[in-house]
Amino acid sequence: MRLYVTAVRKWWTAAAAIILMAVVCQLSGKSSIELPALSGSGVTPLAYFTPLLVSSAVLYCLNRRVDHIERTAVVPVAVIDAACVASVFVLCLAAGFVTGFDTARNVLLLICIGLLIAQVGNTASGIATGMMLLIASIVAGRGPAGSHAWWAVVLYPSSSVPAWSLTAVVLAVAGIRSVKASGKP
Repeated sequence: MRLYVTAVRKWWTAAAAIILMAVVCQLSGKSSIELPALSGSGVTPLAYFTPLLVSSAVLYCLNRRVDHIERTAVVPVAVIDAACVASVFVLCLAAGFVTGFDTARNVLLLICIGLLIAQVGNTASGIATGMMLLIASIVAGRGPAGSHAWWAVVLYPSSSVPAWSLTAVVLAVAGIRSVKASGKP
């Protein structure tokens, strides 16, 4: 089963993505890129896009399936996947000391939204939804003088209780839906 986790599911890519996210956030520092916005053009920190690295890696790992092996596994693969996703969440929160806890929160949020969308669509639609959420927040969610729209949760600072609360709710919904989906034959 260890070979399955490393060779088929490739969970090591999620750990590598977390390390890459931390390195990019450290090296980029306050580096910004100029992007269009509805209120003119705006400057966005480069580190703002790093949660896509981890969320894409996690959804990639969950998409890789070998059904004939999974049906005969002693330990249900859904249990191993849940443990790996939980470890990714813990590692992201630990990396929050380096990247900023808003980045860690955004990783959790994008993974959970991607999981919810992937259950009704596919993995590519889950990844694309996270990307579109980031782009929509930049283009339409920013206001003048650093303010942001109420719905642009990914722009909230790391100390925002409503952003963390929404992330916890989405995490609970994604977890409940994943458990119900994995129980079906």
